[in-house]
Amino acid sequence: MTPLELTQDYIFAHDLREASAKIYLAATKALLRHFGASQVEAIDHRAILGWRRKVLESGLSKRSWNTYSNHLRTVWGYGLEHGLLTHTTINPFKKTTVIPPKRASKTVAGDAIQRARSWLTSLVDQERCTEERSQITPAWFWLAAFEVFYYTGIRLNALLCLRYRDIDWDNQMILVRGETEKTHREFCVPIMQGLAPHVRRILDEAKKVGFAADDQLFNINRFSRHYHRKEMNIDQVEAMYRKLTDKIGVRMTPHRFRHTLATDLMKQPERNIHLTKSLLNHSNIATTMNYIEADYDHMRMVLHERSLAQGALQNVRRVDDSGALPQTRNANADLPPSVPPQHQSYCQLEHHAPQQQPAPNWHMPINPADSAQSNEPISQSSALGLPPFAPPEDLFEPTMLFTMIATRSGTPSYARRDTPQGGFGHSLGARASP
Repeated sequence: MTPLELTQDYIFAHDLREASAKIYLAATKALLRHFGASQVEAIDHRAILGWRRKVLESGLSKRSWNTYSNHLRTVWGYGLEHGLLTHTTINPFKKTTVIPPKRASKTVAGDAIQRARSWLTSLVDQERCTEERSQITPAWFWLAAFEVFYYTGIRLNALLCLRYRDIDWDNQMILVRGETEKTHREFCVPIMQGLAPHVRRILDEAKKVGFAADDQLFNINRFSRHYHRKEMNIDQVEAMYRKLTDKIGVRMTPHRFRHTLATDLMKQPERNIHLTKSLLNHSNIATTMNYIEADYDHMRMVLHERSLAQGALQNVRRVDDSGALPQTRNANADLPPSVPPQHQSYCQLEHHAPQQQPAPNWHMPINPADSAQSNEPISQSSALGLPPFAPPEDLFEPTMLFTMIATRSGTPSYARRDTPQGGFGHSLGARASP
């Protein structure tokens, strides 16, 4: 059996949409371009890995390769299950996919959607007032199609397959038939308040031109004399969205509206994944999760709430870049009880000394008592509200440090004072007595 025969057998045994069958055949043709007319028995796992390396090195994207691998794995699995392949029990395409690069965001920003809606609405008014053909005509029809994709997130093929009879206006529902869906499952979509006027316009115009129950509802060719096809196809819808993209400057497609809808629904407080899955008519939740973009604003809020609950923000160091001077306060109040009183002034110095260039005339008394009895003017450190004993770092020499330690510990100072006031500026040159 050849790979093509196996694929045709698989398509015959399954109720596939025409588009799905084309994908299986395209994957098989890519296989044949590499292996030629080989029989399925000659294609083993190692041969598939060799094919993978060759096509990836020649420029095939990893996502395209995964499409080939997944579809052919399904075909080979069918052959093994039904005894069509008797030479092996192992699927050669198993574990042959690769990890593709992360996709760019497929959602459309809300402001871009609003600008597109406003532009289409302006075209509707333009055609009504001038009775002339606009850039996208008839504008009312394309605005209706735009809103259906926005509100419902249905697939492009589903819109093209809607019949006049599939709109249940009394119950405000849109029926999407199973034979038009990838999942082959029938489902309904509610008609929301914002969508209702556009659906009503389509129904009224269809009734005017004599639509039958099974006629294609969204068929631009029936509503304008500028089109001459019998049925509307994918090309006509994509042409409209290309014009919309060129005008707004943001890429828009019906499928991107599906991603946008899924992401928006999961930003709601309920975050109902099952509702989102049902609306998009997915077979499993894993597929739905692939449509949902990460909500980084919500992620940031959750992480912030976690830090609040655990008290992490109490330990955050805040840096004041304003350059404002600190307020005068009792600096010792912030010190832990384990710091002895005789060392608290030094802790003050380390904890609260501002990182500024000092003024030229600093005065720091060796002993607070000397300062109190002195007739010296108030030092700049006091005038600026700075804590005592805070000389600039570049003037803080070891000699002065030893003098301060000796003073605090109650031992006599051996530093010679050149002035009765004991000013800091005059003590820098003092030497210890022998």
